[in-house]
Amino acid sequence: MNTDVEAQLIHQLNPLSDSAKTEAEAGDFAALVKDWFEDMETRLSRFNAGSELSRLNRAAGSWMLVSDILFELLAEAEAYRLRTDGFFNANVLAALHAAGYGQSFEHAGQFKPDAHFQGEILRPDELFLEMDTRMKAVRLSSGAQLDLGGIAKSWSVRRLSEWLRRKRGIKKGLINAGGDAMVWDDCTDGGPAELRIQNPWDTSCSDAAICLYNGGVATSSTLGRSWKTPHGVYHHLIDPREMKPSGSDVAQCTIAGPDVTACEVWAKVVCIAGLKLGTAMLAEHAPSYEGYIYKLDRSLYRHQAAVPQKTNGRYIN
Repeated sequence: MNTDVEAQLIHQLNPLSDSAKTEAEAGDFAALVKDWFEDMETRLSRFNAGSELSRLNRAAGSWMLVSDILFELLAEAEAYRLRTDGFFNANVLAALHAAGYGQSFEHAGQFKPDAHFQGEILRPDELFLEMDTRMKAVRLSSGAQLDLGGIAKSWSVRRLSEWLRRKRGIKKGLINAGGDAMVWDDCTDGGPAELRIQNPWDTSCSDAAICLYNGGVATSSTLGRSWKTPHGVYHHLIDPREMKPSGSDVAQCTIAGPDVTACEVWAKVVCIAGLKLGTAMLAEHAPSYEGYIYKLDRSLYRHQAAVPQKTNGRYIN
């Protein structure tokens, strides 16, 4: 995933446990978190030729049996494609390669875009993915190539957070994978987690903060993963209407709400669609989500949730 992962977990220990046992349990949780994200990267990274996602891309045009994890993630990605009128679309890998993003981002200095690429424009109603629920089988249309990037990261954060909360009894915690964060708090004391929003032009500066008891937050930006080319500065957010890096008026969008995966999707949609259309879609389809949006002119706009989100009597604000 090419990102740092932070985990803060509060769980109940036997008060008679010695410090060595407490430290050992903390180490076990740290290893669990590390193993989970490494497994997700092994399964879902487009940069790993042996990953399940890469095998699926190579099998485009034919049916392929997939794991429960990939099947669930693809079903969710397809649901968001329909809900966002196609602004969120996983079928953009060919356009990313054409923009030069064919290797992991630490190799950005070697990116070589294809100036002659003419990707087929993706229609909002275009079906490129068939799914057989009974068999857990998937068939991509011939030519379809998927990148699950951001949604895989946020989905992994959510799934791990849910498992720790329900199966391991973690009453309070935060999982943050490169800015895609899930917070939960089943306790009655203490304050909310404060997640500060970095200014994309000066990351040492924070202009706002989101306070969460229960919920998610995610940021998408055209500035973070960008690279210079002979044709201008490119970035990784592909506009499916043009199959090129988005040229909207939004530089960075941070969304907060009940579900971190939805936050990631809507942050990307606002960046691609632009401030006016993106926030209109957000208000219509995700009224309990709020956002902080930097425009290219460096102004900061706050989108307030139309429906305040309340979880266990504690508000997101």
